Amino acid sequence: MSKAEILVIKIGEVEPLTFADGSTYESAIRKQPVSSVKIHKLGAYGNDVGLKKHHGGVDKALFFMSDTSFSALNELLGEHFSYSGTAIYGENFVVSGFDEDSVCVGDRFKIGTALLEVSQPRKPCERLSKNTNNSETQKTIYFSGWTGWYVRVIEEGGIAQGDELILQSRPYPQFTIRHLNRLLSGKPTTEELEQALAIEELAVAFKRSLNSQLSKIKAYQNDH
Repeated sequence: MSKAEILVIKIGEVEPLTFADGSTYESAIRKQPVSSVKIHKLGAYGNDVGLKKHHGGVDKALFFMSDTSFSALNELLGEHFSYSGTAIYGENFVVSGFDEDSVCVGDRFKIGTALLEVSQPRKPCERLSKNTNNSETQKTIYFSGWTGWYVRVIEEGGIAQGDELILQSRPYPQFTIRHLNRLLSGKPTTEELEQALAIEELAVAFKRSLNSQLSKIKAYQNDH
C-alpha cells in the first residue's frame, strides 16, 4: 500500500458555471488546488458548496477521493482526468493509501492538526455528468462504488499537502464505503440494512436512503 497522505487540497466558492450542454448553474464544483487549508466545523475556510439542500452541513463538511478512485473512474469512463488540477468531482482532498475498500464509516483520522470522522459515501448527482461532459459519469460512479466519502470535523485545525492520514479508531471495520454503496446499488438483505441503520456515526441523509431501500424490500416480501 502506498503512503497514506494528502496529495492535493482543493477549495472554491460558488460561481455561475456554463456546461457543455448550455445549462448554467451556481456551483462550487470546480475547486482549485491550494497548499494548505484551515478547517472548521462546516468545512474549510475559502470553500463553499452549491445546492445546500443536498451538499454541505456538519455531516458533509469535506469531500475526499483517492488517487485510486480517479484511476478507476478514468478507466471506466474512458477519460484522462488528472486529480492534481481543477476539481473534476467537487473533491476537497485527494489522498493516497486509502480508498473505498479501506475506509469505513466511523473511521477517525488525524490529519495535520485536525481530527476528522468518516460520515457516509457520496451519492453522485447529475452535475457530475455535466461537469465531466460525459452522460455516463453519474451512473458509473453509483454502480461502480468509486464514490469518494464525506467527513465531519471532530476537531478543527490545519491540513497541508503531504500531511499523513493517521487512522486513530475504526469501530465498524465491516462497513467500508464500498459495502455501504452496495447497500443502495446492489441487493442487500434486510439484516444488512438494519445493521447499517444502527450505526450512530452514519449520516442521517444516508440513513434516509437506506430506510427507503429497506421499505422497498419489505414491501416486496409482503407481496410475495
